[in-house]
Amino acid sequence: MKREFTLILDGVEYPVVAEGNTMTVNGRPFTVEVTPEGTVLVDGIAYSVALEEKRAVVEGHPYGMEVSGLRVIAAAPAPSTSSAAAPAAASAGAVLAIMPGKITRVLVQVGQRVRAGEPVCVLEAMKMENELHAKQDGVVKAIYVRPGEDVEKDRVLVEIG
Repeated sequence: MKREFTLILDGVEYPVVAEGNTMTVNGRPFTVEVTPEGTVLVDGIAYSVALEEKRAVVEGHPYGMEVSGLRVIAAAPAPSTSSAAAPAAASAGAVLAIMPGKITRVLVQVGQRVRAGEPVCVLEAMKMENELHAKQDGVVKAIYVRPGEDVEKDRVLVEIG
């Protein structure tokens, strides 16, 4: 999913396009990641960042901050580890994203036998890792995500039949 917005820091406007881990600011791309400890990595360099309602504190320096014009642009679906496209409706064996977040690990493979309650993937959201489990015994029919992929709540991640 691609997001476009204007970031205003201390009164200066910066056009931003965010897609996956890439943030393009004023036409310049940066790779941005957040570690499990909450440190922000920009092109591999660690920064301490705290966001408040109208302020960002970066490495102890406060900046007035606003975001305006946020719009989300649907992007083509990312390639998956299965040749099948994600289903429009979830089946009984579907494992769904419990909240928006990033897939950090896929723990199963297509064709693998799983038991109800067995973890199938890990979703990172709000600085927490959440193991998502099979709802039923069966065989993994399809995997619709890959590590590093951002997902929305209720997206089908893995199909078990």
